[in-house]
Amino acid sequence: MQTLVFRLPPLATAHPLPELEYVLLSADGRLQSKGREQAALLPRGRRVVVVVDALDASVLSVALPPMPASRLQAALSGTLEDRLLQDAGQLHLAIGPQSEDGATTLACAVPKDALQQAIADLTLAGQEPQHIVPEAALLAPGDALLQTTEQGPRLLWRDLQGEAAWLPLILAADAAAPQALPLPVTPEHLWVQDQAQPQLSWLDLPPELTPATINDAGWMARAAQSPWNLRQFDLAPKHAFSRGWSGVMEQLATPAWRRVGMLLGLAAAVQLVGMNVAAFQLSRQENQLRQQLDTTAAEALPGVPAILDARLQVQRALNDARLRTGRPGDGDLDVLMGRASVVVPAGVTPSTLKFSSGQLQITLPGDAAAQAAARCTPAGLTCLAQGDVLSVSGAAP
Repeated sequence: MQTLVFRLPPLATAHPLPELEYVLLSADGRLQSKGREQAALLPRGRRVVVVVDALDASVLSVALPPMPASRLQAALSGTLEDRLLQDAGQLHLAIGPQSEDGATTLACAVPKDALQQAIADLTLAGQEPQHIVPEAALLAPGDALLQTTEQGPRLLWRDLQGEAAWLPLILAADAAAPQALPLPVTPEHLWVQDQAQPQLSWLDLPPELTPATINDAGWMARAAQSPWNLRQFDLAPKHAFSRGWSGVMEQLATPAWRRVGMLLGLAAAVQLVGMNVAAFQLSRQENQLRQQLDTTAAEALPGVPAILDARLQVQRALNDARLRTGRPGDGDLDVLMGRASVVVPAGVTPSTLKFSSGQLQITLPGDAAAQAAARCTPAGLTCLAQGDVLSVSGAAP
C-alpha cells in the first residue's frame, strides 16, 4: 500500500493551495518518488498523510485521566483554556497518542477554520487526508531540528515531556555572538536539515560536535510512521455515505434544483389536496350509508327508542323473534351440532365439545378433524380444522 506524504505551507497562505512538497513511499517505507506539484497533480496513494507546519500546530503537554471519548473534547478545552493565545472555539484541539491505560499526556492546537479549509481544498483535489500530523511530532521528545523555511531558518525542539516550541533565527546571522541553544535543547540531540547546514555557525555548539543531518524526504517520511492524527472530533473523516449525502444536499441547494424542488412541492400539494377531497367524499358517502342503515333499522324496529348500533340491535331482535316462535338461530348449539353431524366421519366419537358465541369446537381422534373440514365446503358449511379440533360456525357465504 503506497503512502503519499506532503507538507502544507503555513495555513494563512494555504488557500488556494500552492504547489506542495511531497514524498511517495512504498508499503515497506522506501522512497519511490519526491518533488513539488499542484494538489490535483500529486501522485495517488492508498493512504494520504499531511504534515501541518509547526507555525500552526502547537504541541502541548496535558494530564488527562482515562475518560469516555464523548467527554474528552470538553475536558481538553477546559484544560488548555488558560494556555492558549486564541479563544478555544477558534482552535481545533486534538489529543496525542494515549498511554496504554487511556490517559492523555499530549495535545495539539491548530486554527480550526484554516485547517477545515485546507481539508476541503485537498478533498476537492482528490487528496483527502486520512491522517494529519503536526510537524513537531516528527521529532522524538528531547530532540531538536535546525531547519530552513519560507519564513527563514528556525530551531524546532521538543522537551522531555513532548511539548514543542520553535525559535526563529532571522537575527542570529547579524548577532555579535552565536545564538545559545534554548535550555531544553542539548547539542547531542540536535538534527540539521540539509539546507540548514550553513546556519550551524549561527549556533553556539561545541566545536567537536557534528549534528546528525536529515533531508526533506526523510523528514516527511517520518510522518508515515507517526501515531499522531489530528482528524478527530469535528474533523474526523466522514464515511462514504455521509460524504455522498453532503454532496447531494449541496447539489440540491443550487438554483436549478431549487426550481425542481418547488415544482415537486407544488405537485405534492396538489396531490395532498386531491387526497383530502377524495377522503371527504368517501366520508360523506359512509355517513349517508350509515344514515340509510339506521333509517332501515328504525323502520324494522318501531318500538326501539334510538338506533345506536343498527347491526347489533337488528340481530338481537331477530334472535328474540326466533325464541318466541321456537325457531333456532343460525348459531344455536343444536343447529351447529346438526351441521357437525353431517361432516364428521361415521363411527367417530368426539372426545370433547365446546360451544361459545355461535361457534362449536369438537375434538376428534386422529385426522378426523381434517377429514371433516374437507367435507364442509361441499355441504355449504364454514369449518376450520386446527390439529384435532374442528370448529363449526355457520353456513358458508
